Amino acid sequence: MSGNSSRIIIRHDTFIKKSLCARSGRVIKPGYGIFIITLLFSVNTASAEVRTHRADIAVNEQLGRQIPADALFFDENGRKINLRDAIDKPSIIAPVYLGCMHVCPMLLTGLADALGKLETVEPGKDFQVIALSFDEMDTPTVARDKKKNYLKAIGKPFPEEEWKFLTGDAEAIKRFTESVGYRFQRDEHGFSHPVTLIVLAPGGKIVRYLYGTTFLPFDVTMAITEAQEGKVVSTTRKVLRYCFSYDPLEQTYVFN
Repeated sequence: MSGNSSRIIIRHDTFIKKSLCARSGRVIKPGYGIFIITLLFSVNTASAEVRTHRADIAVNEQLGRQIPADALFFDENGRKINLRDAIDKPSIIAPVYLGCMHVCPMLLTGLADALGKLETVEPGKDFQVIALSFDEMDTPTVARDKKKNYLKAIGKPFPEEEWKFLTGDAEAIKRFTESVGYRFQRDEHGFSHPVTLIVLAPGGKIVRYLYGTTFLPFDVTMAITEAQEGKVVSTTRKVLRYCFSYDPLEQTYVFN
């Protein structure tokens, strides 16, 4: 793979397991380190793709691109919001659907837990959070109830206006999800969909994707800081930078 059309294609569940940093000195075999380094030097930052076992359920990262200027949603109080106009500060977007009983609550709970542990950035001043439903059947009333629960889950005071829960029609949802490369499908159980947070710089530029359902406060803080600077860093580059280093004596890669 090379050039601007290069893409990473990985099983989504495998990517989640392999991209989380260990908390202690876990050793990686040289071959695994080489695998990640190969990805680092063969991927273009704006075209990385994380794919599930279904080709139509994937994240095709759109780093450096803008979300659309005409995607209109409703907040939990029923007020109409132009999404890009609302991105006036670094923003963490959580694509979910409010009827989900499984991974979406895990994603939002994991995010709430991380928000409760942030120390050097402040909601409102430095960032905001947006849970955005990709189910056009979701309503502001349901969104309002969900918001109350997750604000409590943070475990400390958090300005209500800095965690919006947005719903919208099918067209607005399509405009947003296509712009960020988020592919999902309705099925008999609700939806099949990837699990990720999307971080936007002020003005709506896509700068970072955070995968999984648990998030280190450090990673969230770094993503907010990068968004403040408008800095785009690829997912694989973040894995290399913050997860491990090479020990030449042992000829292994060790998680930091």
